[in-house]
Amino acid sequence: MFKKSYFVISLWVVLGSLSGLFFSSFYGKTNIYIPFYHDISNVLERTSPSVVNIWTIKKWRGWQEQSNEFGFKFNRRVIKTGFFPNGSGVVIDKDIIVTNFHVIKDAFNQNQQLIVENHIGKNVQARIVGFDIEADIAVLVIIDEIDLKPFNIRKNIDGIKVGEPVIAIGNPQGLGQSFSKGIVSAINRTFNDKKGNFIQTDASINPGNSGGALIDDKGRLIGIVNVISSTSGGNQGLNFAIPIDTVIEVYNSILDK
Repeated sequence: MFKKSYFVISLWVVLGSLSGLFFSSFYGKTNIYIPFYHDISNVLERTSPSVVNIWTIKKWRGWQEQSNEFGFKFNRRVIKTGFFPNGSGVVIDKDIIVTNFHVIKDAFNQNQQLIVENHIGKNVQARIVGFDIEADIAVLVIIDEIDLKPFNIRKNIDGIKVGEPVIAIGNPQGLGQSFSKGIVSAINRTFNDKKGNFIQTDASINPGNSGGALIDDKGRLIGIVNVISSTSGGNQGLNFAIPIDTVIEVYNSILDK
């Protein structure tokens, strides 16, 4: 009985070793990307300080219940102020944020105050440096000091391959910084009403992610989240990002103006 059990165990060990050699050889030769199931917490920890949430301070007229000196209650028209989530942004320099123009469009048109929130919840004011409507890119500068870390930008952007693992970082639905992982589904996607080519990904992206980061599994910035292709406005696996080389080109042109 002991010899039979020993033989079975030895057989499983040999088969396991052979299968490991086969798969490592196969994937090594074909350069196929496998979705990253390993721990990516260290990547997220490094990149968290490089993504911000963008809010707008809005004012509106409303009613507020008040009481007079005799205890009679009545409603009075007052001006109310509140924070409203706009989207996300990425840190390009120590005090420079790049986001989508549509994220800050209302703030620009209505002269509203912009607030940038970092990964630990600290808020500071920001102002608009410039934008490119056609490219849907805007540049902000923060007014006060805050703990931010510029992204490590991927240099060989042309080397991105379909199937490569990616992570999307942003502020979906105003809930705060969130992460989702997926793969590059396609590259060089185009839209009739948008400038340039796009990276397509199946990483979960929802309203509020706009302007946020798309990074590779090494934590390098490869794009800025821009478009959700969905009939409902929510995630359906058809999500797009502006490649970082396009972002940097537009960013430099804005600063040169």
